[in-house]
Amino acid sequence: MKTIIQFIHSILAYPAILISTILASLAAAFFGFFNPHSNLTTSAIRLWGRSLLWLSGSKLIIEGLENIEPDKAYVFAANHLGALDIPGVIFAIPQTARFIAKKELFRIPLFSMGMRNSGMLKIDRGNSEEARKTLDEAIGTIKNGCSVVIFPEGTRSKSGQIQNFKKGAFILALNGRIPIIPTVIMGTQHSVSKNNLIKSGSIKIKFLPAIDTTNADYEQRNKLVQIVKENIVSEFEPDFNKGEI
Repeated sequence: MKTIIQFIHSILAYPAILISTILASLAAAFFGFFNPHSNLTTSAIRLWGRSLLWLSGSKLIIEGLENIEPDKAYVFAANHLGALDIPGVIFAIPQTARFIAKKELFRIPLFSMGMRNSGMLKIDRGNSEEARKTLDEAIGTIKNGCSVVIFPEGTRSKSGQIQNFKKGAFILALNGRIPIIPTVIMGTQHSVSKNNLIKSGSIKIKFLPAIDTTNADYEQRNKLVQIVKENIVSEFEPDFNKGEI
């Protein structure tokens, strides 16, 4: 019975998600043309995130908002589990924030235009020179008051467990003396089944206390990676949402 419900839900939800993404891309591209970090651009992006959560039947639980100072920009370092990570985090963060995203997403027609115009940052992990340029650009973005979200694992976890962290997010934070907020995502790995059926349920996003990098240096990057990963692992609940419909 659960599978039948999920099948019907998926048939109805996927076209609506596509339409929502097209409309949000157009809005972000239009408003972002004038100002990529404007309130209108950010509202279009956050509304897209909220619509995808609603269409997927996901209940978003947000914890740790008291750890985010409204007028301060951060590097949000989050674990990566599923397709709803991006819409969930972009809606949960109560300030202007943009993602550092893999280059493949910038090849999707229309969606890529919305991403570029809204100030999303493209990273090519296979090209170290281009990756460094992206990190430098991200520092400028943050200095202008816009937070940056990055998935240090680089790709979704297929096992549902926390993978090894790459150092890009931490080099960014160290070079720019930018505080890091470890961000724990839970439940999104259970939101879509292996046969791509959408499963309604709860998603939790928890913002942990910020880690100051003011007095840290480049040589401490490995220690910083370890601290952030340990913080995320300690709060991660791998079975969260597993038994929900």
